[in-house]
Amino acid sequence: MSMKSKLLIFLGVLSIVGLIVLYVNELGWFHNYFYPENMVLGSLVVGLVIGLALGFRYRKLGEELVDKAQIWTVCVILALLPMPLLASLANRLFAERQTHEVKVEFWDEKEHLIGRSPTIYGFLEGDKKAELGFFIFVIKDGEMIRLKSRTPRFSHLAKGDTISIPLRKGLFGVAYVDWQE
Repeated sequence: MSMKSKLLIFLGVLSIVGLIVLYVNELGWFHNYFYPENMVLGSLVVGLVIGLALGFRYRKLGEELVDKAQIWTVCVILALLPMPLLASLANRLFAERQTHEVKVEFWDEKEHLIGRSPTIYGFLEGDKKAELGFFIFVIKDGEMIRLKSRTPRFSHLAKGDTISIPLRKGLFGVAYVDWQE
């Protein structure tokens, strides 16, 4: 195996690990999006079109049908993988600068563990206790939405109270809650 092949394999593995790290970091923002389905679906369609175009361009590199199918598959998968991440990053990073206070109906606020979960037998000796985060359930336009926060925000309120949450409208029109934590 040549040095060039080894370098390409190393860069490929490094980019996949980087993609995983970016997805994990962006996942916290995905929890606070309002109706992100269209953004994710649109990004997957764009990725599919790009992948098919790349597959069409590089299909002649394969000599047999199996080689051509592998080239098409790799092109489509490599184009699809980063698209939801890129859409979310673009939506959030190129969002409007000001936040808008939106009135929603408060439903509930529940604690959840952040980080390591206990095993079936509880926490092991020497394990650090996980931090607590909070799920905030609100009703907007007749639909219940679950938001995440690192701090309690509305524990003093009762079910049905009206609250204001800071929304920011993203580049693709998908709004997200910006808690400024």
